[in-house]
Amino acid sequence: MHTFITTLRSLVRPLAVATLLSAAAAPVWAQKIVFGFSASTAFANAFVAANEGIFKKHGLDVEMKLVPNSATTPAALMAGSLQIATPTAPNTMQAVEQGLDLVVLAGGGYYTKGMEDVAIMVRPDSPIKTAKDFEGKRVSTPGLNAFLHVLFRKWMAENGGDYKKVTFTENAFAQSVDVLRNGQVDGILAVQPFLSRAQETGAGRVVAYYIAALEGEVQSGWHVASRKWADANPKQVAAFRAAIEEASALAQKDPGVVRKANLVYIPFPPEVQAKFPDPKFRPVITPEVVQNWNKIMMDQDMLKKPIDPAKLIYK
Repeated sequence: MHTFITTLRSLVRPLAVATLLSAAAAPVWAQKIVFGFSASTAFANAFVAANEGIFKKHGLDVEMKLVPNSATTPAALMAGSLQIATPTAPNTMQAVEQGLDLVVLAGGGYYTKGMEDVAIMVRPDSPIKTAKDFEGKRVSTPGLNAFLHVLFRKWMAENGGDYKKVTFTENAFAQSVDVLRNGQVDGILAVQPFLSRAQETGAGRVVAYYIAALEGEVQSGWHVASRKWADANPKQVAAFRAAIEEASALAQKDPGVVRKANLVYIPFPPEVQAKFPDPKFRPVITPEVVQNWNKIMMDQDMLKKPIDPAKLIYK
């Protein structure tokens, strides 16, 4: 019996060591993260993290899920069908004011003066030339009270126009050029590649690259979770942040990795995506970013009171 036990121990010990080594080599956090994203270059640092294996390098199992309407993502985060998502800043902050306990984990892209890939467009024969000329007119936006819409209203207010005298209608990007051409609206908020399409087909002309005309910088993308999920998964939060920072640094060093990742996660062909400008990324969200959006939204009566950056930015 003694010999049998000794033999058994000699077999079990190497097996136990092998098991421990195998466990150590496996990803530390096996729980899958479903990442709900919009097809926008504002979130391309996450695309790079997925496409270049950076999420995996940090021990994360991330399922990338395209979401047609980012306005639906706050509710999906609270329901647990998504763990991290990319609602716009206005969507996020209004959801927080309405009682959803959401937190910002990391940042995506940001706009700075001179980045000319978003425009307010009108028909070529339109008499509209200034912000004030849009008063009494109809303007199509891809999302009411979302990023493009809010910043267009800011541009109007800063350039002598009253956006409260504009009728805004909601149309998907793909429909915007057609509704402009057909005369259903007087102007459209256009991004690439629809901006170039409107110019090339003679359907529209640019009145202003309105975000490029704004002073300062505006965060265009960030990565959001529910506080409940973040509190329950601190190691995954830290790994996600590290992956986003690494991907952002890689993108800055080699913009080619952004273009390659965009082809995987944004449903437009290469010749169309060639017109996309290289985005800028701010992976770490500071209180100043939130305060800037607080001011923009308070000026437009979109919030009853400012959102506390200390609560919104996850620690």
